[in-house]
Amino acid sequence: MPTSTPPVLSAEAQKKTLAKITRRLIPLLIIGYFISYVDRVNISFAKLGMEQSFEMTAAQYGFAAGIFFAGYLLAEVPSNILMVKFGARVWLSRIMITWGIVGTLMAFAPNVEVIYLLRFLLGVAEAGFFPGILLFLTRWYPNKERAKVVATVMMAIPLAGLIGSPLNGWILDTFEGVFGMESWRWVFIIGGIPAILMGIVYFIMIADSPAKAKWLGVQEREWLEYTLKKEDAERTVGAPKGHLSALKNKKVIVLAAIYFLLQCGSYPLTYWMPSVIKDVTGDLSSTAIGWLNAIPFLFAAICMFLVGRLVKDEKSSRPVLIALIISTFAFGATALTLGNLPMMAFMAITVATMAVQTSKPLFWNLPTSFLAGAGAASGIALINSLGNTAGFFSPYAVGWIQDATGDSGMAVIVMIAAQGLAVVLIIGLVMSGKKQKAAQLANGVQPTDDAPLSDTEENNSVRTGA
Repeated sequence: MPTSTPPVLSAEAQKKTLAKITRRLIPLLIIGYFISYVDRVNISFAKLGMEQSFEMTAAQYGFAAGIFFAGYLLAEVPSNILMVKFGARVWLSRIMITWGIVGTLMAFAPNVEVIYLLRFLLGVAEAGFFPGILLFLTRWYPNKERAKVVATVMMAIPLAGLIGSPLNGWILDTFEGVFGMESWRWVFIIGGIPAILMGIVYFIMIADSPAKAKWLGVQEREWLEYTLKKEDAERTVGAPKGHLSALKNKKVIVLAAIYFLLQCGSYPLTYWMPSVIKDVTGDLSSTAIGWLNAIPFLFAAICMFLVGRLVKDEKSSRPVLIALIISTFAFGATALTLGNLPMMAFMAITVATMAVQTSKPLFWNLPTSFLAGAGAASGIALINSLGNTAGFFSPYAVGWIQDATGDSGMAVIVMIAAQGLAVVLIIGLVMSGKKQKAAQLANGVQPTDDAPLSDTEENNSVRTGA
C-alpha cells in the first residue's frame, strides 16, 4: 500500500478532476464501444440480403454470427496481456483499426465460406477491446465511481441497437445497386470505416494513465495516482497474483460461466430480433423493421443509465440477481405470446432487453471489485472471452431450434434456461462466500475479500437518489 503522504485535494477539486476526466475519455469510449458493437452485430441486418444472395439457412446464419466468438476467444487473453505491455493508447487504437479493415472486407465476400472466415478474423481483431476498456477504467476511476462509469460506457450496447437498427434498415432500403453492389454489402462498408477513423482518434486523444495526462494539473495527477494505487494495493490482498494465477482462479472461472449464461440471453436478442420482427409483422420495409428493433434498446439505454446511478455497493450481487430474475420471467412471457399475441410479445421482449442489458454492467462490478495488478488483465479477459462464447452457441442453438421446429417461440427456451442457471450460480457463490467467511471466523482468521461473492446484507446495494 502506498506510504507517501496523501496529496491534499479538496472534495470539490476531486469532483472537478473526475468530471474533467469524464469529459475527455468517456465520450471516446462510448463511441468506440458503440462502433465495435455495431460492427459485431450488423450481420443481423445484412442477413436479410445475404439469405437471398447465398441462399443462407437459419443454421448457416447462426454459425456465421457465432464463429466471430471463436476468434474472439482465442485472442482475448493474449490481447489484454499485450495491452499491459504496450499501453491502452497504442493497443486500443490497433484493435479498432484492424477490426475496421476486416469489417469492411466483409462487403466483398463472394460466398458463405468467406463470410465464415472474415467473421472469425473479425473476432480475432476485436478481441481485447471491451476488457481493455474495463482495465483502462481501473487506471482512471476510484472504486466508488466505477459502477456508474461502467454502466455509462456500456450504454453503447443498447445505443448500438437504438441507432444502428434504423440506420442499417435505411442502408438496406437505400443503397441497393449503388456502384453495382447489393445493399447488404454497404452495411459492412458503412460500419467498418468509422472504426478505422476512430482508431486514429484514440491514438491522438487517449493517455495510458493519469501520470501521462498533460491535460490534468500536477495536484490532480498526484491525488488520483495516490488514490488508485492505494485501492489497487487493497484489492491485491485477496486477488490472484499474476496472469497464470488469475487464469486458474476458481472464482474467475465461475464468474466466466455466469457471464456466459448472461450473454446467452443477450446475443439471440441482437442477432435474431430483426428476423423475428419481419416474420411476425409481414411485409414491413427494412427501415420500419429497424425502427421497431430500436424501441427495446431505447428503453434498455434509459434503464442502464438510471440503475448505474442507483447502485452504491460495487461488490453486491443483489442488483444483477434482480435483473436476471426479471429477464427470466420476461423471456417466459415472450415465448408464450410470440405466436399469437404479437403486441404482448413485443412488450415482453422489451422488458427482457432492458433487464438483460442492465445486468451486464451490474455483473462487471463484481470481478473489477476484487481483481488487481497483472491478474486483472488476465482475469477480466478470461471472463469476457469465455462468457462471449455464448455469442457462438446461443445464436446457433436458436437457429437450429427454429429450423427443427419452425417456431421462434420454442427457440426462446435457450434464453430462459440460461438466465435461470445464471441466477442459480450466483446464489451458489453467495452461499459459498458465507460458508467461507464463517469458517474463517470460527478459526480465528479475519475474513478476506477473496470470498466468492458478497450479498452485502449489512448494506443496501441500491439506494434511491443519485
